[in-house]
Amino acid sequence: MKVPTRYWLISGLGAVWFAMGAFDYVMISYKIPAYMQAMPEDLQYWLDHRPPWFTSLWAISVWSALLGSFLLLLRRRQALRLFVLALVGFFIAALWAYLSEAANMAHMQSVITHIFNGLILFSLVYFIVFCRRYIQTGVLR
Repeated sequence: MKVPTRYWLISGLGAVWFAMGAFDYVMISYKIPAYMQAMPEDLQYWLDHRPPWFTSLWAISVWSALLGSFLLLLRRRQALRLFVLALVGFFIAALWAYLSEAANMAHMQSVITHIFNGLILFSLVYFIVFCRRYIQTGVLR
């Protein structure tokens, strides 16, 4: 079966997009000074005091999405499950972040935060639909 060029293009872009999320996770988890100093102080404080379960959900979401995008490049249907797992993790973590005390902090109400969370949500839903389509057409095995 010939795989459409757009499949490879979108899968590759997805891998880059989710790799950027993994990069962000690593830089924040290891508290790289140059990266952390670029953030507002209230965000740095919030990141330093987030609960461990939030960090776990964030890690599951980030690494599931990245692994899912790599599985797309390998044309494996298991990518779908990983994107669903990433979406569930992201949704729970984002919901808690918006409903907790953090919702009152300026960084959680910024336009940039809303845009990035919207892009993440859109991309996870998009790749779930993308996987379903290519499972049905037989591209993902």
